[in-house]
Amino acid sequence: MEEQNNKRMVIELDQSVYDEIEEYCVDADIEESELMSGIFQCFVRETMNKMDAMKKGYTEMGHINLEICSEFDGCESEAHTHI
Repeated sequence: MEEQNNKRMVIELDQSVYDEIEEYCVDADIEESELMSGIFQCFVRETMNKMDAMKKGYTEMGHINLEICSEFDGCESEAHTHI
């Protein structure tokens, strides 16, 4: 027999939200835990993708900022000689 490695999480929902979930599960013939697990997996995957995209954007912008700064190194050095 295969052992499942599941954890249990208890969440509180407004009654109206719970009623909608319950109705959906009956209509879709799916267990509530299966639906919630899928929803959370999707949420975490989307959130991680957004965070990865933001990290990539910040990294790219950092390189652009370094290029911009290096373009003005000469001007800054020249300005310091006149001070």
